[in-house]
Amino acid sequence: MNKKYSWLHHILNFMGVILGVYLAFYINDRAQQIDDQKERVLLINSMINDLSADIKAYEDYQIPINIQYKASIDSMLFFASLNRRQDMNRLLPTIFQVENYTPTTSTYNSIKSSGKINLLKDLKLQNQLSDYYDGLVIECMKKSELQADFFMEEVVQWTMQNADLSEMKLQRGVDLRLLKNTLLIYQSVVDQKIRNYQMIVETSEQLKESLEAALQSK
Repeated sequence: MNKKYSWLHHILNFMGVILGVYLAFYINDRAQQIDDQKERVLLINSMINDLSADIKAYEDYQIPINIQYKASIDSMLFFASLNRRQDMNRLLPTIFQVENYTPTTSTYNSIKSSGKINLLKDLKLQNQLSDYYDGLVIECMKKSELQADFFMEEVVQWTMQNADLSEMKLQRGVDLRLLKNTLLIYQSVVDQKIRNYQMIVETSEQLKESLEAALQSK
């Protein structure tokens, strides 16, 4: 009888140890899930805030100011084709009003480099983020760089050689053919950048909706 009791006692102790280990793992895993969920919500909210700020920057300032800038280029090109130099002189200062903006990528880059992108769980959402930040945003940076480079290397150089910058007037007798060709190319470069900015806003709105929907899912 004592022997049977001894074996039962050992079995119960063994089961108690197994149950204790299991409960410890369960509690630890549950705590980790709760921590992951909190961090997931924090990261998603951070990206939503980034996108909201970018959308506002583009809609309230960057897109309107660049459309206005392109209109000045269009007008200057028009006046150059008619050789209306006085009107060109009036518009000359506006050529130097270059405005560029790149979407905020710090949150996305952080979660990507740390491997925390998996906290988002939804593979479709992860692909959306990658298409946006690793595709469209990089394209935006390149188009802004292209405009800045062309502006400095072509537009500024022509202006320095053919205008009095202290008075913002073209020099007398300047041949406008090179300027017209330069402005034609520059017009296209700025237009491409504006279209990219508009696409950024549209895609940001869609991505923001996806992130907000992800907050509602567990």
